[in-house]
Amino acid sequence: MNSLINIDEELDVSGLVCPRPMIMTMNTLKKMASGRVLKVTANDSSVKHSIPALCERAGYKLIEQDEKAGSFIFVIR
Repeated sequence: MNSLINIDEELDVSGLVCPRPMIMTMNTLKKMASGRVLKVTANDSSVKHSIPALCERAGYKLIEQDEKAGSFIFVIR
């Protein structure tokens, strides 16, 4: 992960299975002001595809995507 990115909010949806992580991510992004940055941590492997697809469909920018020790980390603007 790039330590130079300023994270405004963090959402940990570990332990939840899709579609909950995707829904919670979308709801959090909708509440945030434009240009703010959200870090999402999840451990359901389906988010590898669903979160990037959500960003593309909804017009959010996926800044970073990483996988560490069974967790998937996304940084979204």
